[in-house]
Amino acid sequence: MQVDSIILDIDGVLVDVSESYRRAIADTIESLSGEEFSPELIQLLKNAGGFNDDWELTDAGILCTLAKRHGYSGDFISLIQKIDDNGGGLLTTKKIIFEAIGSAAEDEWDPQAVRTMFQSLYLGREKFLECFQHEPIVDVPGYYLSEENIISEHMVDQFLNQFNVGILTGRPLFEAHMALKNIGINISSTHIVAMENSPLKKPHPDGLLTLAEELNSSSLVFVGDTLDDIKTVMNAKKADPSRNYRGVGVLTGGLSGNSGKKMFEENGAVAVISTINDLPELLSEF
Repeated sequence: MQVDSIILDIDGVLVDVSESYRRAIADTIESLSGEEFSPELIQLLKNAGGFNDDWELTDAGILCTLAKRHGYSGDFISLIQKIDDNGGGLLTTKKIIFEAIGSAAEDEWDPQAVRTMFQSLYLGREKFLECFQHEPIVDVPGYYLSEENIISEHMVDQFLNQFNVGILTGRPLFEAHMALKNIGINISSTHIVAMENSPLKKPHPDGLLTLAEELNSSSLVFVGDTLDDIKTVMNAKKADPSRNYRGVGVLTGGLSGNSGKKMFEENGAVAVISTINDLPELLSEF
């Protein structure tokens, strides 16, 4: 069945966020806990699932560092593995740490401080003031300025001319519009599902089902850079057998190489591509 719609994640698919969101996660954890949390540990948490929201991923990283401070005897990798083994996500993180050391880590954790620090770093003073109408915690150039587009201008034009295009992202809407404006993707706001209009986060299929209905799609492809993106497609297939859903993994986010390809395929991806710019060639094979 010919594909009529393409649904795209933003981070790691359309935009390289290694020096923006990923850096904001690491720097927020270090700023608020005093401990370094490496990019490799951040990726392991992402792979555990349930962390489509980077704020919650940052919360989990801080809780892990606080757990170590308050007596957790294992290392970060073993702790993250337990989180993974038990289904991933922030609630699982809190449960495992509480069972290990009690409430000490959670008592010290301040989710609002996490969000304010994260947004101060990511947006910088000017965008932070525009978004929140008050001063940020720190005055730095916004990390978003380091983002570079992965998708080419030619590919944007091709997608918009040949397909219905939707966006499914964990970004706040304000930041989704920032990225899409910079990329040159001008689509109806009803074709964008972000943090505020999809309270049930990936891998819950609600956002993808909403876009499939809005686009009146019978056969769609969702391209993502995380395992939760592919799991979202698998969950949508179960919830809505009337449409043809395909999940495609892309290796420009945290997952890369043969190991990343294998992980995508093991979780149900119908294909794995090196970059979003390879998608048209793949679609010709469907």
